[in-house]
Amino acid sequence: MTTESSLAPREPSSVRIWGILPGAIIGASGDFVLRYARDDDADAIIALVTAVWSEYPGKTLVASVDMPELLAPASAYAQGGGRFWLIEAKDRIIGTIALMPSGEPGVVELQKLYVARDVRRNGLGSFLCDLVEREARERGARAIELWSDVKLLDAHRRYERLGYRRGEALKTYNDTSATVRTYYRKELAADDSAAFETAAGTASALGRWHALFHLGAGGGAVQGEAKP
Repeated sequence: MTTESSLAPREPSSVRIWGILPGAIIGASGDFVLRYARDDDADAIIALVTAVWSEYPGKTLVASVDMPELLAPASAYAQGGGRFWLIEAKDRIIGTIALMPSGEPGVVELQKLYVARDVRRNGLGSFLCDLVEREARERGARAIELWSDVKLLDAHRRYERLGYRRGEALKTYNDTSATVRTYYRKELAADDSAAFETAAGTASALGRWHALFHLGAGGGAVQGEAKP
């Protein structure tokens, strides 16, 4: 599973932005840790992305060319006013997701959704998407957008179950794999958080991830944030 978008200069956004502490732990239980990325996570994150890309013919990652932000993820996303989360299991990174302000005021972009192959289909991908949605709501955003490789049909079905709508736009990237991505968007109504939980199956898989990391329903603020 993957959603990818390289960082680019952004116009000022109307959503609220708070600083975070790189590596701050949001929640931990047993072998699992949910935390913000550090710059020294770069090699492990690149290894996860490379492994996911290798599942698709013709997909090759050269991080310095395709996703230079992964060389220093905490710094790159902090500079852009974004977030980068990851989940570790026994000191192995098994999932990542990130958020960046969009060029459109009041909108954020979901990026870097990657889940290791051996831990899929248990609600982890939906849980990571929920982190972005919670953060988007905390910032006062009105919508979330993303660009996803056209090859990743399983990921597209997930987004659609979570309320994202596919647009007509396609974007071709000048990366190593000549990636073509399609556009998805989800409007955030003030009262649709319950709809997300129902669509994602919060009573089972998604709910277990929330409970594992002691995240309350609907809240966006988490440990490690520095608010004014």
